[in-house]
Amino acid sequence: MYTPRTPRMRERERFNLSTRLEENEEIDISGLEALVGLTWNVYAISALFGLQRDDVHLKLYSKKLREEIASTLSRENVTYDAKFSLMEEIVSRPYHQNHPAIKIEVLAKTNGGGEADTERHIYKAILLSWRVTQIEQDMQNCVKLPLLLCRGTRSCMDAVHAIVGRMFDCLVVALPANGDDLSWLIPIIIMSTNREDQPAISGEIQMEYTVPELPVTDTIIVKFHTSDLRKILMAIVMDQDDNLSLDHEHVEKFYEVLHKQMLIVGDMQLGLCTLHRIILPGITIMENRMKVMSVEIMNRILLYLNEKAFDTFHAVNIDV
Repeated sequence: MYTPRTPRMRERERFNLSTRLEENEEIDISGLEALVGLTWNVYAISALFGLQRDDVHLKLYSKKLREEIASTLSRENVTYDAKFSLMEEIVSRPYHQNHPAIKIEVLAKTNGGGEADTERHIYKAILLSWRVTQIEQDMQNCVKLPLLLCRGTRSCMDAVHAIVGRMFDCLVVALPANGDDLSWLIPIIIMSTNREDQPAISGEIQMEYTVPELPVTDTIIVKFHTSDLRKILMAIVMDQDDNLSLDHEHVEKFYEVLHKQMLIVGDMQLGLCTLHRIILPGITIMENRMKVMSVEIMNRILLYLNEKAFDTFHAVNIDV
């Protein structure tokens, strides 16, 4: 999916926009419907050691998490429940190494003292692997699910991630989309996979830049129509076959053209500014939070984020 230059300089060189595999096989993205329309916090997670996915072990994990949460978040008149379960519908086929996603839920039940008890989710997470390229076999006794998407209260998120880390000897860290990531995601989102396909999204895109030495609240907002950006991008990329991929040179040229347009039209020189947030119709991405309303766009973003999460914890490169 990408080729880093060196272990110390893991700069993305290429991203394949095609989801078609050998023998015209395609990824089944229908399972992603459970993810769209919600705001997710994005984390990377290292290999989970000792994780078993049969019903007996999942019930044991649920019991352990419930006990640990009750001890960590102890509150009067509140009881907790927790559940580990498989999401068989979320798996990036055809590679069996991409394990079915695992869902983790934590519920808090408030005892009303005569009134009706209320129960609500205070944490929900999905651990998944989402890639179309062949990967190496897992090491013995460990499972790789590089992405963790979660939502809930901050205290419960911190508690669950610490508990899961102890249970499976793993690390969970935030996976923010920095300026370089957002620069790649815009072309990935707006581009058609071939000349005949209709674009996956249309409308206005809002690009929010932060200015060096100024507070993050002082931003410059630039707006373009996605159709205009797509014309520029396709003119840069369409000198190759229909099996499209974005190269680092394409992205650099794309923003070179945009920055010239900003300078001519708005008299703004954004070369030293940092892309901080992008907003498209039905899509918002900033730092490690995202909300996506389209299954197809969710697929593209997960392919990108999974590669970043995989590089964070699972890609081993050694200079010889």
